[in-house]
Amino acid sequence: MSGRELIIVRSLTDSDMGLFAAHRKATASRQRAIALTEPAAERLLHPDIVRDKGGDFDCICLFGAAMNREIRRINKGGKNWRLGGSQLQHQVFQDLDSKDFALIRSVPFNDGSSPILITFVGRRSHRLIQAGLAATLAEGVLQHNVAVFEEDHNGFASLADLFPGIPARVAVRPAAQQPAFL
Repeated sequence: MSGRELIIVRSLTDSDMGLFAAHRKATASRQRAIALTEPAAERLLHPDIVRDKGGDFDCICLFGAAMNREIRRINKGGKNWRLGGSQLQHQVFQDLDSKDFALIRSVPFNDGSSPILITFVGRRSHRLIQAGLAATLAEGVLQHNVAVFEEDHNGFASLADLFPGIPARVAVRPAAQQPAFL
């Protein structure tokens, strides 16, 4: 039985850094998204979205003083799944580097009706937390730089304590942004 939430941990690579405006000029990769493995995408996304090879999601990105909320595309291009969208502009993202982490928190099999929280953890800004994550994940937990923790998994509780879910005031869009009901 799957839990009500999951956290996907992605150890960022050089190719993921193109998502951040502060890194675009120095990034050799043309990728403008964070890569996800097939098993992670299959746990995160509703089977219909997996079948259709992508969908749009309300994503909330947090890092230090930066908060970005917008619709982001998760899709499969070729053999790889990517979480993309417009570049993240805030200058605080210059403190991220490869081997830092993105934590993607969502309901499993998200069909687009629930927001996705993406919290970034960097060595420069979160030295102890990043070191703890690196030590925990170094023991073979990461598969292709990704680990999936479901709510009933041992590691989920400690990650959830460090990285709380989306507060209700953020999860609910303002009335002006809500779709009109017929």
